[in-house]
Amino acid sequence: MTIKLIVLLIVIFFIVIAIDMPYIKKKSSKRIFTIYFSLIVIGFIMSLLQIIDKAPESPVVLIEKIVRYIVY
Repeated sequence: MTIKLIVLLIVIFFIVIAIDMPYIKKKSSKRIFTIYFSLIVIGFIMSLLQIIDKAPESPVVLIEKIVRYIVY
């Protein structure tokens, strides 16, 4: 089941990139291209981690750890 979800995730991300690519090429700015693919990669990694049940900690947990470190 996990393999099917990973393949589906890859297919969906390729479809999204294929749909967005004409608009990204029109802008033809390296900065826009870099930001777009950075967001795509981050989204892919987060989705992949959730599929394999190794989701990262919630931001709330991270903020709580920082506050406890400062207070104590």
